[in-house]
Amino acid sequence: MIKIEKVLGFTAIFSMVLRLVTSYPYSALLTTLCIFILSLIYFFFSFKLLNNNKKGSTEKTSSLRQTGIILTGITLSLVLIGILFKFLQWPYGSFNLMIGLLCLIPIIVISIFKFYKSKAEFYKNVLFRVLIIGIIGALLLFTKRETLMELKYRDFPDYVEAEKKLMEDPMNKALEIRANEEREKMRLSQ
Repeated sequence: MIKIEKVLGFTAIFSMVLRLVTSYPYSALLTTLCIFILSLIYFFFSFKLLNNNKKGSTEKTSSLRQTGIILTGITLSLVLIGILFKFLQWPYGSFNLMIGLLCLIPIIVISIFKFYKSKAEFYKNVLFRVLIIGIIGALLLFTKRETLMELKYRDFPDYVEAEKKLMEDPMNKALEIRANEEREKMRLSQ
């Protein structure tokens, strides 16, 4: 893996864990930037990244493998955006993450099959990246929104309770007003 990929990945994971444990300034911004830049790298530079950036690697790669590399990069990018949306509790995060993980399944199956058949370093690298991102995505997909909220706002149980009630009945204006009041109390106390 290239160094920038490692740095962005570890920084994103670290900032996500830190955001759940403590409340530090600009944590959402740091998480968003790291995941978004990593997603762009996979989307636009997957061919060079997954081919280990070797000179002349385009000439030695079959067209089927080239297509697979490009589709793998697009899928990894989609999963990363789904992880970002789900973690920050933005709309359609779970849906986006589920679609990305479903697209990742054939890539995992093909990579495992090809790796056991040829023992090529290329498939080992692809599997490593796909499994790490896939496991993080699967963990987030099966984590309830309420659980993320309870972890993040554990010091403000009244706010968490008001948001849970609002999630159960989103059309109730009284619950919306109550949740907004608790959010303001939480912001003023920080």
